[in-house]
Amino acid sequence: MLKKYFCQLLSLLILNLFLVLFIVQEKNALNQAKEIAVQFKMNFLKDSVTNFVNEFTRERSEAIENFDLSVSERENLLRDYLHSAQSLQAAQWALKKVFTSQDPREMWGYVLLSGLDDDIVESQNFPPAWDRTNRSLDEIFCSWREIELPFAKLYFGITQERLYNSILSIVSSRIHNSRFVEETYYWINEVKNYKGGKDYAVRLVHPNPRSSEGMLLSTDMQDAVGDYPYERELEEINTSGECFNTYYFKKKGSDDFARKITYSKLYKPYNWIVCMGSYYDDIYDYVETISKFRGKSVTKIAIPLIILLDLILIFLLASKIHSEHTALRPNNEQDDRDALTDTNTKTFGERQLKIEFTKFKLTNKSPAIMMMDVDNFKTINDAYGREAGDFVLAQIAGIFYEQSRSSDFLIRWGGDKFAGIFEGMKKDDCWRYAQKVLDAISSRKIQYKDKTIQATVSLGFSFFYENDKSCAKAVERADSALKEAKGAGKNRARVE
Repeated sequence: MLKKYFCQLLSLLILNLFLVLFIVQEKNALNQAKEIAVQFKMNFLKDSVTNFVNEFTRERSEAIENFDLSVSERENLLRDYLHSAQSLQAAQWALKKVFTSQDPREMWGYVLLSGLDDDIVESQNFPPAWDRTNRSLDEIFCSWREIELPFAKLYFGITQERLYNSILSIVSSRIHNSRFVEETYYWINEVKNYKGGKDYAVRLVHPNPRSSEGMLLSTDMQDAVGDYPYERELEEINTSGECFNTYYFKKKGSDDFARKITYSKLYKPYNWIVCMGSYYDDIYDYVETISKFRGKSVTKIAIPLIILLDLILIFLLASKIHSEHTALRPNNEQDDRDALTDTNTKTFGERQLKIEFTKFKLTNKSPAIMMMDVDNFKTINDAYGREAGDFVLAQIAGIFYEQSRSSDFLIRWGGDKFAGIFEGMKKDDCWRYAQKVLDAISSRKIQYKDKTIQATVSLGFSFFYENDKSCAKAVERADSALKEAKGAGKNRARVE
């Protein structure tokens, strides 16, 4: 009997074995899918916060540049009024003329010091406890100037408070108007005391609900299960400047508490902890919904076939995820930096130019492309030695960084030749920027050991054109503009 039905029984046994394996496999696959989904969500949170911080960091730099232009305009007005001033009263009159009640209250600050005893004669938006021996004003102003008169000294500028309020307004608007799925959103806490304790931070910006803005936070606050999420977050922020954290938080419009995963990153200039979070339940519900749908489909066909197909699909999916993860892994930043000048390497520059050219084809917005080399560099090498020449290159690269924005790319193209990529820079901007660089380098006396070396550079600028087939054309045009600058006498620039 058993022998007669041996094959059938064996088939049934195998079929049931496949069924057991299927159930076990499905359970394991669900857990793995949850882990993968959580990892993807963590990457999304970190990338989103990092990009958000980079955006308002760039906007802060641009705001400072614009404010500096305003300070220069007020300086010209003040000098016009003060050129014939002979008394403190005349200087005070000039201040009232230049800084009017129409200006935003917190925008402008100044201090007028007596030339005899250095006493404060008049001030606006200025701390009374200022250390006059230090004369450092960078903590008070984001951009400032000094005017020295025979009888007085005047310091004035746009306050850090004004810059802070401008950036806070931009950031608050974006947070309040951002929309993400699954109740995901940004918020910002401002740290008052990095040691923690009571009222160590304040809830600065929060969209859900906005009424929580201004709430004081303490590291002894507990979540719904008795954990101390703020204490844990502050410890990791102090250690590494960023933190992944989990805690239990009440969902909007519900009395239920759910576990939430967050990523936080410190923006040190303003002591902001920029955060973004998502609920675990939303991640798991999504995975389980897909699992149930797949389970219903499986019952419609033979279980052994489904198991084999699932195994193949899982293997292929795992291979694909691994391949994509490997492909997307960022290059070691050290490989993209030139050891001598700490600029980007030519390999990095060529790759970035291709990226910018692709963006140009989509948006029709071209960055400025610059080529630069050191005038008479061979003469410097011959006169002072190769080591001195290398030192000059490193110093010139440092001067470029002083005159550039954080978003600009400076690339060592080879030897004493450099390239630059400047997003958002127009032709008029190129001339102004080039003049700043030329003046800064030509006026800098480079001290190498007991020798003083004077160096100059020549610059050429170009842009992508609509009929360009590749980024190489813009580089060629920039190089031609550089040659024109050198042919015209060096220490100058040409914009193609």
